[in-house]
Amino acid sequence: MNTSIQYFRNPAAEITYYPAGYLRTDWRSMAAEPAELRAIYEHVLQAMQRYQVTALLFVHQQPEAIPSSVREWLVANWIPRAIQQGKYQRCAIVESSSAEAIQVTQAIGRQIDGTLAYAFFADVEAATTWLLHSAKAALVA
Repeated sequence: MNTSIQYFRNPAAEITYYPAGYLRTDWRSMAAEPAELRAIYEHVLQAMQRYQVTALLFVHQQPEAIPSSVREWLVANWIPRAIQQGKYQRCAIVESSSAEAIQVTQAIGRQIDGTLAYAFFADVEAATTWLLHSAKAALVA
């Protein structure tokens, strides 16, 4: 049975585990307080460790850009910890329809060192295909 498991849900985001080997985070709002947004990312890291997955799918449905304090924290703190503690390897990002949010999300990607494979997509299907294909390619390499 290949049923997804909802790990966490609140008005800002939902985190779901997929037995194919990844977590999906659907963002609904970045208007929450920065502390709440950071807490959601901590839930993502805990889920990575619980389900032993190294691939993440982030779906940015929200119109707001990630706040600057959260962006800085992601690059300096969360992403390095996720790589070290969660063995984070691959990230597929489905971008928001907001030009500002797209620009901000891509700026985070440009600040990440080469240990994390990531790509940006316009739709969930393409992002999921890449995420699963990149996992198979990593197993062959």
